Amino acid sequence: MKPDELQPLIAAWLDRRLTEEESTALQNELRRSEAARAEFRRWTQLDAALRERTGADSFATNPAKNIISLPPQKTWQQAAGWLAAAAAIILLFVLWPQEVPVQTEATSSGCATLSRSLGAEFKGAPIHSGDMLVPGTIQLDKGLAQLEFFSGATVWIEGAAKLEIVSAWEANCLAGRVRVHVPPAAKGFKLNAPGLKLEDLGTEFGLNVDATAKTSAVHVFDGEVIAQPVNGSRASLTKGMGLKQSDSGTATEQIAPENFLSIRGLQGQIREHQAGQYRDWGAWAQQSRQDPRLAAFYDFEIRPEDRWKRLIPNLAQPQNANRAGGAVGARWTEGRWPEKGALEFKRPGDRVRINLDGSYQAITLSCWVKVDAVDKKYNSLLLTDGYDPGEPHWQIFEDGSLMFSISYFPLSAPKPARGKNNQMYFSRPVFTADNLGRWHHLAVTYDNMSGEVIQYFDGVEAGREVSKLHQPGLPV
Repeated sequence: MKPDELQPLIAAWLDRRLTEEESTALQNELRRSEAARAEFRRWTQLDAALRERTGADSFATNPAKNIISLPPQKTWQQAAGWLAAAAAIILLFVLWPQEVPVQTEATSSGCATLSRSLGAEFKGAPIHSGDMLVPGTIQLDKGLAQLEFFSGATVWIEGAAKLEIVSAWEANCLAGRVRVHVPPAAKGFKLNAPGLKLEDLGTEFGLNVDATAKTSAVHVFDGEVIAQPVNGSRASLTKGMGLKQSDSGTATEQIAPENFLSIRGLQGQIREHQAGQYRDWGAWAQQSRQDPRLAAFYDFEIRPEDRWKRLIPNLAQPQNANRAGGAVGARWTEGRWPEKGALEFKRPGDRVRINLDGSYQAITLSCWVKVDAVDKKYNSLLLTDGYDPGEPHWQIFEDGSLMFSISYFPLSAPKPARGKNNQMYFSRPVFTADNLGRWHHLAVTYDNMSGEVIQYFDGVEAGREVSKLHQPGLPV
C-alpha cells in the first residue's frame, strides 16, 4: 500500500471515523508491512504527544471535546504542515477561550436504584437489580429488595410490601416490613406510613405497616427519628425507642426489635442466596458444556495455574485445546457473585484471542457482560482479524443497540466496493444511562438458510431481521 493510501486510513483511525472495511484494510496492511507499522507508530506517537499537551482526548475529533480544533475542512492528513505551530496555538486558545457547542449527555429521571434483590417478585413490569426507579408505586409480592436512594439512604423491603417513591429524599410505606439506613449525607430522609410521618436524623430504624389492621409501628435501632402523627404531638425517638400508630391513636412503647427486619438476618440471606445462585450456575455450566452442538465455552473463572499462562480454556466437551483463548491485557476480577470470576476490559488493547475454526450453517453467540459505558461508535463483543466472506462481527453500536454483521463479497471485488455486501442487523437500543454498570445477558442467532438474525437482551427479543442482501446457504 502506498503512503498516500495508508495515511488517510491512519488519519481516519485517529479521527474515529474508520469504517469496518477501512479498519480491515488498515489491519491487513499493518500485519503485512513493517514500514506501515513504523508509519502508524509515528502518527500515533505524535497524536499522543498532542493529547498530552492539550488534555484533549483526540487531536482531530469534535471541537467540543478539545481545547484546539482543526480549521474548517481540515483533517489530520492536511494538518501535517502546521503542527509545529501547535504549541503556540494551544497557549492562545487557553488564554482566549472559544465558545464551543453544548454536547447532549445521557441523563436519568430516576431517584433510586434497585441495587440488590433476593428472590424478588414484583407486581407488574419486572424490575431487575441495577434498574433505576422513578417516582411511583412498586409492589413486592415476594422476596427481599434493596433500594438505594440518590440522597444516600438505603431501604430494604420484604414482600409482601408496597412502597411509593416520592423523590430521592422521600417515600411512603403503604404495607409491609421496611428497614432504613440513613448516613450523615442523607440526614432528613423521610419514610412515611399511613397516619405517620418519619424524618430520619441518622442512622437506622425499622418500620412495619399492617394495611389490614391499619397499624404502623416504628423502632429505632440507632440514631434519632422524628415522628409526627397526623393527630398527635411530634416526638423524638432515639435508640431503643418505638412508636405505634393505629386508628385508636398513637402510643410510644417498647416494641420487640425481633419483630422488625434484621440486618444480620439479611446479610445471612444474601450470602446464602448468592452461594445458591453460584451453585446453580455451576450445575448448569457442567451440563451445558456436554452439549454436542457447542463449539466453544469460556467461563472466565480464575484458575491459579492459568494466571501466568494467561490461558482461557475452552470447556466445551470433548475439549478442544486448540480453541483455548489467550488473555491480552485484560485482568481477572469478581463476576456476578463473590465466588465467580470474570475478565475486565478497560484499555483499547484488552482482549481475548481465540481460534474458532470450522464452517457452520447456523450460529448462536451468547455472553454475560457488564458495560460501564458505550463510548465508541463500535464496541466489540466478538470480532475477527479481518473481514473475509462469512466472518461474523458482533458489537454494541454507539446508540446502545446490538449490532451483528456478516459479509459475502467476491474476493475479486475491489476493497472500497466490498462494503456494499455487508449484511448489518441492529436491535433496538438496549443499553441506556439507567442500566449501565450491571450484568446483562446478550445473545444473537443467525441461520444461513433463512437469513434471519434474532438478537436478545436479558432473555427478551430485541431485534429480528432478514437482510435484503441475504443469499441462502452461504457458510459461516
